[in-house]
Order: sequence, then structure tokens, then C-alpha cells
Amino acid sequence: MRWIDGKEINIRQFTGETLCEKLATDLWSNDYDQWLKCADFIQTASFLIAFDTELIMEGIFAFLENSIGHYAPNIIQAFRIIGDKNDADILEKICQIAPPDIMRGEFLSETQQEYDITTFNDNHELNEEAEARIEELNKQLYLHSGIDIWSLLFTYLDEQIENL
Repeated sequence: MRWIDGKEINIRQFTGETLCEKLATDLWSNDYDQWLKCADFIQTASFLIAFDTELIMEGIFAFLENSIGHYAPNIIQAFRIIGDKNDADILEKICQIAPPDIMRGEFLSETQQEYDITTFNDNHELNEEAEARIEELNKQLYLHSGIDIWSLLFTYLDEQIENL
């Protein structure tokens, strides 16, 4: 089976958890488009790891304007695949309020350079009500709700590896 770097790898040597550990170390040296060339279950894990990293490090508003936001449909699907309908539905609602591709386009069309430090309000035209709703929904995501996405993901991956 092909790994995210395009090389062959024996996936059966991993558990769901150890596969995620390997992905977490290898993921960032490959483009998102490369992830799409992998088996579906590897994509699922990749997108959830990337979303979690973005959410923890930068927050939901950064997710909406950064390049990973373009893959919001993949992330929503990944939540559904592992059995986490709650987070899939919440993220879908957030993306309906502030579509990531539009947010990214607004961010890049501003006069600031890509790495300038600005606030979300400096770069977007969301009204206060929309921002408040996004913050409210964000507080319902797994980081705050107690849903353990990792056990769901590890179980899903264990099943996929076993079925190879």
C-alpha cells in the first residue's frame, strides 16, 4: 500500500494508534493533495489529525482562513466515517456561516502579506452575530464536549487494518 510520501508500506504492522503516530510525524512533509492519493482510511486519519492540530494551535477562525480549510468537506466526512456525527454537523454549520474557501480568498486578497499578524476582523467581513455563532459552535466541538475522537479513530483504523 502507498504511504503519504508515495512509497510502499506494510500497513498491517500498525495498530490504529501507531498508524496515527506515524502519520503525525510524516504528515507535514507532504502536500494535502498527496494525502488524497492514499487509501481512504489514511485520508480520514490525516484530515482529522490536521484539523485537530489547526484547532489546538490556531483556533477555528484560523482554520477557516488557512489552506486546510479548503478540505473542510473531507474533514466533515472523516468525522462521519469514524462515527462522530456531532462534530461533523457542528463543523458543517460553522462552514455554512463562514465558508473556508471564501475566508481564505478574503484573507489573501487583503493588502497584508500572508505571514503578517492581523486579527480575524481585519481580514473578513463577518458580522458580530456570525462571529459569536461560530464561537458558540466551536465550544461544542470535541475539544470542549468531551467526545474522544481518538478512540473512535483508533477503532476505525484497527478495523480497516484488520480488513486488509
